Amino acid sequence: MELRTKLGAAALLAAAAMATAAGCGGRDDEGNNPTPDAGCTGVCSTDAGTDAGSNTDAGTDAGSNTDAGTDAGSNTDAGTGGQIAQTRKLSFGTKATLHDVIVTDVDYEKLGTDGKQWRSFFWVTDPAFPKEGLYISKFYDDVPDTYRPQPGNKVDIEGYFGTEPNYQPFSGRRHHLANDYRNGKTLNITVKSDAGVDARPPANEVTVEDLKTSLEAAQNAASFLGTRVHLTGPLTLTNPQPVQFQRLDNEDAGTIYYGFEVTGGILVYQDKTRSRNLSDGGTVVGCDFQKAALDGGTVTFPNGISGVWDTYTFAPCTNGSSDITGCGNNSSDSGVPGTTQRYTYTIIPQGCEDLPGQVNGAAFP
Repeated sequence: MELRTKLGAAALLAAAAMATAAGCGGRDDEGNNPTPDAGCTGVCSTDAGTDAGSNTDAGTDAGSNTDAGTDAGSNTDAGTGGQIAQTRKLSFGTKATLHDVIVTDVDYEKLGTDGKQWRSFFWVTDPAFPKEGLYISKFYDDVPDTYRPQPGNKVDIEGYFGTEPNYQPFSGRRHHLANDYRNGKTLNITVKSDAGVDARPPANEVTVEDLKTSLEAAQNAASFLGTRVHLTGPLTLTNPQPVQFQRLDNEDAGTIYYGFEVTGGILVYQDKTRSRNLSDGGTVVGCDFQKAALDGGTVTFPNGISGVWDTYTFAPCTNGSSDITGCGNNSSDSGVPGTTQRYTYTIIPQGCEDLPGQVNGAAFP
């Protein structure tokens, strides 16, 4: 397997999920404060974490992120909805097909060493029900194996409903469609058209109150989940180090926070927007509003912020390592630091264009 390693002031972040061991996906109760499940036992993740984002891995993961077994709970109706809303109510492991959905954003992608096969994690939205979206986990040999998702692609997707593994930082417990590698069944994607990024459904216009309401719901009922949203402004960065984003481990414990908080307590995960150093010695200059705030700046977003609204959880290394994505044994009992929740929701900006902010009234960076 491979992990995307990002080096920099905010430490290593995860972007690709590890291979799923039996029972690792767990079962989220129908609430946003579910009880812990059995999770993994033993070493659930064994990757050395040496992939610095280069396209050189062999593409030989033991499997992809599939369903977590069977969902023993009831399929509580969350109200009238479209195909994605209905998929979120299925028992884990159930086969599902999404028709004419649009790729909105690509979370992570990697080209195998054969130079042909792509592994990708991305979101899709149903344009007929634009408030409904879902995460898709495509492994190298899923069909077509050469498919590289692009925003604006219209696709049909046939896969199996489940969650990202509980031990996966930071997308663990997130609803998805994936393959069923244990039974030799692939995720199948049919590309219907490629109209470009402008073909994406517009971001859902939301208020702080809209998202606060969503925060109270489970994944099978939360509004806007898995879709692009635009949180209307003006907004202020109110806390550069919210406890929910705190890294919990033995090395430099408490010094790393993976995002910040804005007006109304809405969390913003800064994976794709922070400044960072690269393994080849280069750097990426981001819009590091967290650092600006910690340096004493007043950070505002007059026109609001955009990104994907989806889950967040934290899975510390059981050996205390600070290499969260490569320690080889993350806790299966992931959760949200400072709370009793198994997961919460956050806005995930896809680039600095989603964060048009100001520091002390001046455009930044």
